[in-house]
Amino acid sequence: MTDDIVLLENEEGLTVEVSPLGGAIHSVLWRGVPVLAPTPTPGLASQVLGAEACFPLVPFGNRIEGNGFHFEGRDYTLAPNTADPLVLHGDGWLRRWSILRQDRHSLALHYRQAANAAGPFAYEAVQTITIDGANLTLSLTVTNHSAGALPYGLGLHPYFPRTPDTRLFAHASRYWTERENHLPGAEQSVPRGRDFTSGAPLPPGWLNNAFDGWDGKMRIEWPEAGLALSLDADESFGVFVLYSPSSEAEFFCFEPMSHRPNAHRRPAGGGLVRLAQGETLEGTVTLRIHAPGP
Repeated sequence: MTDDIVLLENEEGLTVEVSPLGGAIHSVLWRGVPVLAPTPTPGLASQVLGAEACFPLVPFGNRIEGNGFHFEGRDYTLAPNTADPLVLHGDGWLRRWSILRQDRHSLALHYRQAANAAGPFAYEAVQTITIDGANLTLSLTVTNHSAGALPYGLGLHPYFPRTPDTRLFAHASRYWTERENHLPGAEQSVPRGRDFTSGAPLPPGWLNNAFDGWDGKMRIEWPEAGLALSLDADESFGVFVLYSPSSEAEFFCFEPMSHRPNAHRRPAGGGLVRLAQGETLEGTVTLRIHAPGP
């Protein structure tokens, strides 16, 4: 595990530990209580990346079917980057970022990727992490440095504590089933057991689905701790992925994304943004810690 942890803290009681390795947040505590759940990533050596509580998804999130895509008359191939047979979550979460600037309340990290045999994307990304009172703000940008235009996306992959009384509030208009290789299957209306508009516990079994038509708002309540967390995402994020192995797991993931999983294989791009050379995509998410209730 990396030992170069950067600590952000304020007088109100918010502390955040960040590692340049993977640009990952390793912990978030509010007055000593964890509001993110550090979790080793399956298929990766925990002694290398450690237990991550949140990491950036750049230049895309989730998987690409067949490890390739067709865009503007050209075919592109990517190589798997983990034990998973499909390329997963892009590059940034597996690479070391450099520190652009830091102080007690904020940190800016920079990552640059060249196109290579493993993938066509040449870009630079900047992630800014800021604390202010009970608020944690995460901003992510990606700038295309490829010779030609390519489709880009952004996302964040936080792990939240899952307790028996956890309730999730989030509204979406569409839902995607899951098929083989953890890829999205059929698009349908949100089923009753997956509708969190008015608040609901997480379903007990395996959960790994994309939700589209999201309004950019989410709230988690932990009644036994007398604590809640609200998430507000800007207009760049219209999709979220909800993941948890089971009710026995001590975590679940609510992943804001600019695009649907496997969007590179969708005819209309699935939310990916065409960036010409030098163009930038950006998005910001704010987490607010508060008492239960809106």
